[in-house]
Amino acid sequence: MQKIIQVWNPVAEGLSVSALNLWLIDRVAFEIQYLRGYEAVEDWNKSTNYGKFIQAGIEGFIKTRETRGISKFIHNEFVQQIHTYDKYDEIAWWASLADKQVNVWRSLYEDDLNSMRVDKSEAKYESVITLPSGRQIKLKGYIDGESPSGIMENKCRGDWDEDTVTQQIHLDLQYNYYLMLFYTKHGTLPQYVWYQHIRRPGGYGSKSPRRKKNEPDSEFLLRTSKHIAENTDYYFFRLLLKPTMDEFARFNYSCLYPILEAFIDWYCYMTHPTRETAVNNCHWMTPYGLYNPFLEGTQERFRNYRMHGSTRGLRPRKAY
Repeated sequence: MQKIIQVWNPVAEGLSVSALNLWLIDRVAFEIQYLRGYEAVEDWNKSTNYGKFIQAGIEGFIKTRETRGISKFIHNEFVQQIHTYDKYDEIAWWASLADKQVNVWRSLYEDDLNSMRVDKSEAKYESVITLPSGRQIKLKGYIDGESPSGIMENKCRGDWDEDTVTQQIHLDLQYNYYLMLFYTKHGTLPQYVWYQHIRRPGGYGSKSPRRKKNEPDSEFLLRTSKHIAENTDYYFFRLLLKPTMDEFARFNYSCLYPILEAFIDWYCYMTHPTRETAVNNCHWMTPYGLYNPFLEGTQERFRNYRMHGSTRGLRPRKAY
C-alpha cells in the first residue's frame, strides 16, 4: 500500500457527518477514501441516488417557490448522474418519479414552508469546536432547509418505523451534528427541527406498485405516482421537534465529544511519521460477520439505560 499522501485534513477542510459515519463503521474505508485519495467504482444504486433527486427537488422548491424549480434542480442532478453512470433509461425513470413525488410533498407542506419561513436550502455550515481535551476540530455540513428560527432535515428511505424514529431521534448522530453546527453559528439551538421522512417506492416489503410484465415505463410511472398521491400517510412522515439544552449536552458529553476525541487520536496516529513502529491501538479493519442493531434499525439490549439511564428491564447478571 502506498504511503499516506494526506489529500484531506480535518483541521483545514472539516469533518462532515457522512465522513464521521464512515469512520465509525469502517476505518479502512475512511483511510482509503480520505487519506489515500481513492474511491470505489460502483454501479448506479437507487437506494442512494434516488434520495439525491428528492433533495434536489426540495431544494429547488425552497429556493424558487415554483414547481419549475423542482424540475430544474432535479434535471441538474439527473445530468450529473448520467455523466457518472451508464444507465440513462433507469436514471431517467427515477428522476421523473422524484419530480412527481416532490410535487406531492409540496402540496402537503407548502403552507407550512411559508408560515415557518423556510427559505434557505443546502446552506454550508462550518464550525470549529473545542473538545474537553482542549483540542479543536472543524465540523461542516449542509443544512437541507433553514428558516430564521429552525432547520429541516430530509431522509429518503425505503422503510422506517415511526415509533422507533421518534424514540431514538435525540441520540441520532446527524440530528445532533446539525444542532451543533447551528448552535456554534447562532449561539442558541434552533426553536424547532423539521425532521422529514420520504419513502422511496420499491423498497423491501414496500406497498408501492410492482412493475407488470412488459409494462411500459410511462404506465408504470403513472401507476406509481398515482399510488404516492393517494397514500400520502405511507410515503411521508414528519416530526416537529423542539431541541433542549439538556438533551443536547447529554449527547455531546456521552457520545459526540468522546467520538471526536478518538477520531483525533486516530488521525494523529495515521499521519505520524513513525507510526509503523508505534503500538497500534487506534486503527483496525472491521471484520465481516458482525451484527450491528444500530445499523440494522432493530432494538438493541440495554436500550432504557442508554436512552434514559434507567435500569428498568435489567437484572443482576448471573455467571453460567
